[in-house]
Amino acid sequence: MISFSPLRLPGVVLLAATFVFGVASVGAGAGQRFAYPEVGLVHDGRTDLLWMRCAMGQSLRNGRCAGTAERMSWTSARDGLENLRAGGCPWRLPEFHELRSLLDPEERDPAIDSEAFPDTPTGWFWTRTSAGGHSQHDCFVDFSGDGAIRCNMSGRLYVRPVVDPVYEEICP
Repeated sequence: MISFSPLRLPGVVLLAATFVFGVASVGAGAGQRFAYPEVGLVHDGRTDLLWMRCAMGQSLRNGRCAGTAERMSWTSARDGLENLRAGGCPWRLPEFHELRSLLDPEERDPAIDSEAFPDTPTGWFWTRTSAGGHSQHDCFVDFSGDGAIRCNMSGRLYVRPVVDPVYEEICP
């Protein structure tokens, strides 16, 4: 809805437009960052990305992420995402800046919106790109404490799949 209000200055009339956007998705109101278009998915209105609400290895049940988030090697993470893509939705590892955008300085243990991403494990999450010219998969985000970022690590990390919003219609 758009409403107009006249502003009067000497000799000039300006129209100030006020835009009010409704959010069609269940669970989100006007001004909220996250919307829930499908069970298990969350749309980030700030970045326009579609995320899995739970880390790989977990599944959403009654608004909570049940099961144990799986720590994966880089190869296992790639293979796990390949299996998810077989379902028709092009899930991928997030870019470093995309995952980092989920850090919430007002949240702690975990440093992420716990309604949008319930039961997020504390620990490092893989990204597919790096910051500062490092190799292609060496920068990470940790949601424990008040959140942290680090580069040049290896090992077994968590995975939070993401997809570009253009695919929202085909992702279950």
